[in-house]
Amino acid sequence: MSSEPSRVVSTVPVVWLACSLTSAGQLIPSVAYAEADHPHLKKKHLLNLGGYRQQSKASLTAARRDFEVTPVDLESMGLKDRDTTWLAEYRYRQSDRWQYSLSVYRYRVSVDTTAETEFNFDNVDVQVGAALKSSLAINTYAFDAMYTLRRTDRSELSVGGGFHVLDNDVVINSQRSVNNNDREEIQRGRASLIAPLPNIRATYFHAFTPKVSMTATAGWLSLSYNEYDGDFCYLRFKAEYLVTDALGLNAGFQFASIDAQESLDRGYNRFDVEFSGVTVGVSYAF
Repeated sequence: MSSEPSRVVSTVPVVWLACSLTSAGQLIPSVAYAEADHPHLKKKHLLNLGGYRQQSKASLTAARRDFEVTPVDLESMGLKDRDTTWLAEYRYRQSDRWQYSLSVYRYRVSVDTTAETEFNFDNVDVQVGAALKSSLAINTYAFDAMYTLRRTDRSELSVGGGFHVLDNDVVINSQRSVNNNDREEIQRGRASLIAPLPNIRATYFHAFTPKVSMTATAGWLSLSYNEYDGDFCYLRFKAEYLVTDALGLNAGFQFASIDAQESLDRGYNRFDVEFSGVTVGVSYAF
């Protein structure tokens, strides 16, 4: 890659998103910035804490010079593809037009197993039958600034953008016998990647009653800059019931796909991961 940032963005998803927002805006009554009767449309602070029961797909590559490139999936590492993690989200409404959000998602798992396939990871050749100790950590931090395009007393359409910071760390320890079990050789391979991926986002909120509401969110971007290449896609639907004006219970479905690669002097690290599953949470507005 060149030393100057080069941004290559496909225009098809951008056009599609713009058309979708235009159509959605036409369906919303033009009562702009009417007095809000739902707490989420008038409270400045909104905190949501919950869990995420996710199905995971991952292809992890730590390619090094003079070694064959071998993508490694979760099964090869002995890691399960379904797990429960936690999430935390905070939104601050500065005004009727501007709001800012910060989200944290954490995924961490480790296991001891025996290698059933042969692969290479960070200059470590793992042979079939070798004892493996694998660990995978994927932390996602998201910040978004959103601008309200259209708002009524029960709905809101916002667009904006921000950054998703993907913090990945993979460690594989391989132990095998050498010289007819006279001694054990332990090899350690590790790859980490911290990729700040900018994205564009659209969110639609609608309150069916003062207590029942739904929120739909979509985010996307594909670009290359400096030593990073990244693709990001995010979809989420959430339904919520307010127990009180401040306390709410919610459940929904979330899908996220992140393919990030960092070029290194000795090769590259690539994390191609997909998460999908059910989310549940408790919100508090004040």
